[in-house]
Amino acid sequence: MSCNYCHQQITRNLTLAEIFLPKRIITEQLCSQCSKKFRRLTQKNSCKGCQKQQSKEFCTDCSQWQKLFPDYEFHHEALFSYDQAMQEWMEEYKFKGNYQLRHSFALELKAYFKRKSNMIVIAVPVSKERMASRGFNQVAGLLDAAGIAHEPYLVRFSNGLSQVQKNRKERMSLEQPFKLTETAERVINNQEVLLVDDIYTTGRTIFHAAEVILEKRPAKLHTFSLAR
Repeated sequence: MSCNYCHQQITRNLTLAEIFLPKRIITEQLCSQCSKKFRRLTQKNSCKGCQKQQSKEFCTDCSQWQKLFPDYEFHHEALFSYDQAMQEWMEEYKFKGNYQLRHSFALELKAYFKRKSNMIVIAVPVSKERMASRGFNQVAGLLDAAGIAHEPYLVRFSNGLSQVQKNRKERMSLEQPFKLTETAERVINNQEVLLVDDIYTTGRTIFHAAEVILEKRPAKLHTFSLAR
């Protein structure tokens, strides 16, 4: 078994589940050295809206979102800091197209989503143009690698530059790029929904997607990203 990221050999003891259920052996994962590169986020000393690590109750961005969406009880969760180590990993996975890296955080995602089994999971989609050039949806890839079922209820009809290539002002001024499928419009009402993205920066993408979902009155809308 080798590290999913650096390709060094990994030696570890199998878990009981892997011994008695061989199909569950996870052969794609990070080695201990690579795992240490990524900083886990905590709820302590963080923004109550988006989990930004800070001492204030709400960050500047979330204060603005509260004004725009006063009836939405927003609370975003993420696992890792979007620091240099995560940016380098995202560059390799998302922009250079190393699709094998979708397995890197499968264990962490499995553990998180185990508590969300009663929710409709929706991955933030990419446009047809982005899918054609990249070849995959990076968010769906992460969920698939972790064995997490998700529904294609959102459609992205606008492409444009990647959020990473935009400054803060450009991100905040983007027009609505999403719409719901006809199926979603029938099933979301009064259901708990979990909207998933890969990275949370200003929240613009999440709130665009949330806006069209909230129109169908879900019982609760939760949001999550791998990194923040």
